Amino acid sequence: MSPPPGDLAALVSEEGSWVRQSLAHGDFEAWHFILHGSVGAAPTYVVVRPAPGGDPAAVARGVTTTVLREVRPSEAASLVRDNEHEVQKYPRAHQVDNLLASARRPSGPYLAALALRYERLAAAGDRSPVRRLVDITALPLGTVKSHLQLARRKGFLEAVGAKAGGRATEAAHRVLARAEEDAATGSTEDRS
Repeated sequence: MSPPPGDLAALVSEEGSWVRQSLAHGDFEAWHFILHGSVGAAPTYVVVRPAPGGDPAAVARGVTTTVLREVRPSEAASLVRDNEHEVQKYPRAHQVDNLLASARRPSGPYLAALALRYERLAAAGDRSPVRRLVDITALPLGTVKSHLQLARRKGFLEAVGAKAGGRATEAAHRVLARAEEDAATGSTEDRS
C-alpha cells in the first residue's frame, strides 16, 4: 500500500487503501482505490496517469490500449487482502509500509523497513520482491536495488545461503522499535 499523491487523495472522501501499480516499464502508474470493508472486491476508483520520471516520448503518446491492458484491478484487491493478513501476522507491517512510502532519503529507519519488507516478500514466495518494492515505494528499480545494497552494507539485511532473498537482522528490528518509540514521543531525531 502506498499513500497516494495529494491530488488523488482529494478525489475520495471514503476510508480505504490506495495501491500503486507501475505500468509500461515505469512510464505510467495506475492508482487503485479499495474501500475499507470491501476486501476482495474490485477497486472503486482506478486512475492511470504519467509516472514521475516517465519517458517523455511515451507520455506524449498518451495512455494506449497496451498500457490499459497492464492494469490489474484483481491484483490490487489481492494486495489489500494480503495486507490485512500481514497486519495481523506482522504487528509492524503498517509502520514499515508507511516508512517505505514516505521516506525521502535512505535513513536508518527506512533501510530497516526496506529489509523487513523484503524479507516478508521473499518469505511469502513472491517471485519478484524487488519489483513489488518498486510498486510500494514508487521509486525507480535502480534506486530500490541500491537501497537494498545499502541496507546489506549497514547490517539491516543479511543473505540466506546462496538463494535470492534475505533476512532482516536484529539491528533492523531495533531501529524500527526505536523509530516507533520516537514517533510515540514526538521525537524527530534519527538515531540509526
